[in-house]
Amino acid sequence: MRFTIDASVHINAVNRSEVGSTESRALLERLHRHEHSVVLPTLLLVEVAAAAARALDDAALGIELAQSIYDLPGQTWAPLDESLAGEAARLGAEARLRGADAVYAAVARRFDTVLVTRDRQQLERLRPLLPTQTPAEALDQL
Repeated sequence: MRFTIDASVHINAVNRSEVGSTESRALLERLHRHEHSVVLPTLLLVEVAAAAARALDDAALGIELAQSIYDLPGQTWAPLDESLAGEAARLGAEARLRGADAVYAAVARRFDTVLVTRDRQQLERLRPLLPTQTPAEALDQL
């Protein structure tokens, strides 16, 4: 099984005070410990660095977190080129998604992965279009 994990899961995993943090952290640890195939848009690095820096009021820590994610084994990085941007635009318009969410969906569709997210809007709007799971559901599949 191959996965695309969006920023909501990564941020939730490091914020231990958030609901679902335990499941998000457990999923990420299991994926990387057993080297499951994970395909991620390069956009994830920007989203994680910015969100962590805002939440923690620490730019260096945000950059460090993004770098630590980039360095994990078993990942393939998908750059947002013109072709993927076009696919994300079509999928985003079709499912009425926010821009970044459409990029994750396009990566999942292009690479035939399960999109794992904590975002309710993505879960509801994308389930008819592509395999989409919460971290808890993905853990159950592993």
